[in-house]
Amino acid sequence: MLEKIPLVVGLGVTGQSIIKYLSESYKELFVIEEWRENPYIEELKKSEINFHVNPQINNDLFHKISEIYISPGIAKEHEIFSYAKTHKIKVSSDIEKFVNINESVKVLVSGTNGKTSTCLMIESLFRLVFPDLKISVLGNIGKPVLSCIKDDIDIAIIEVSSFQLELLNEIRFDIGLLLNIEQDHMDMHSSYEDYQKIKYSILEKARFNISFDRKYALFKDSYTYRDIEMPRELIDSKAFNDWPLHDIDNFRASFAVLKCYCENFHKISFKEMNVSAELEKFFLEFKKPPHRFELVSNSKGLNFINDSKATNLDAMLKAIKATRRLKKSGDIYLICGGDLKGQKISSINITTVEDVDKAFIYGQDKEILSKMMGSYTDCQLTDNLEEAFKKSTDLAGEDDCILLSPGCSSLDMFSNYQERGDKFRSLISDLQDE
Repeated sequence: MLEKIPLVVGLGVTGQSIIKYLSESYKELFVIEEWRENPYIEELKKSEINFHVNPQINNDLFHKISEIYISPGIAKEHEIFSYAKTHKIKVSSDIEKFVNINESVKVLVSGTNGKTSTCLMIESLFRLVFPDLKISVLGNIGKPVLSCIKDDIDIAIIEVSSFQLELLNEIRFDIGLLLNIEQDHMDMHSSYEDYQKIKYSILEKARFNISFDRKYALFKDSYTYRDIEMPRELIDSKAFNDWPLHDIDNFRASFAVLKCYCENFHKISFKEMNVSAELEKFFLEFKKPPHRFELVSNSKGLNFINDSKATNLDAMLKAIKATRRLKKSGDIYLICGGDLKGQKISSINITTVEDVDKAFIYGQDKEILSKMMGSYTDCQLTDNLEEAFKKSTDLAGEDDCILLSPGCSSLDMFSNYQERGDKFRSLISDLQDE
């Protein structure tokens, strides 16, 4: 009988890690990568493993396949899924493999906004309170889970996107955290309801679930992070209140994970633990990842905020609120635009835009954004980020804020949000040199 072999679909960072893992057990693999110029294809040709790259997709192929590993972002409409269903072949993912094999306590974190920052907050809190634990932060944050599947880990904090959640079968993990749900990636999901259902699944599959709203508490072992009481001395501290409200929400969620772990895995009442000193140290030491409401150097009396990671409108609106909270006086000049990714603008309450004194809009969907925001603030269309920056700095005066918070994907004009944020930084640097 012919021995069947796995199929890997997608050769991004995740797909490459899957291939590396499977190559330890198989000398032959099927690989599908639709980007024919992917440089990793050439690396496969040099390998001792027999890789069948981009075989013809038909019934004959699926008679030879044992299981299928899909990379995040492969559309559910891809013919691979229908063939897999017809031939009753399991479609799996790297996250599922890690959850089933690695013996750590698994904390899965998802939400439309704030996932990366929250994962790093959870890590920092655990390292402060439990310095002897072995902790790894994995997944969508940039480190593939399979690169650590054999590691001795006490707690694995795993960032998961909607695409990764969609690939999970009937599995169970320890703690699931759902930060929020807002419109995003609507161009990749059949509907907002479908997107919500995928996000909710992180609670359904978790032994202990933590969510932003008590109505989503599924079991008796549920927490609502916004209801968890914070230490009084922390709430009264300047460090706590200097943070943007959305980051305080992310911290509350991280604190809830710590509380859940202490009460259910460490077997100690959270009230018995005096963590106030650790929390104060956390606020002094924690550094957010770049491009997330990042206060860049003050140049010529202006305040610059790099929030390039705001790739959906909800994130942009939160950034506007945070800017007004940070700067009680002074005008706010918003730079936004790009690819809206199918966000249904008519269903989003954008009255917060009233706090913006003028918006400079560029990118693929600038006309749509201008029409949406024009009832709430003065809008001006520009050709690109450089022009939007120049017009905003020409207009702004001392103590005003220039906020880059695009509310859109960067892919219409940049390779990613990091490149967009770096460009904003370089424009600030150039202005200082003038």
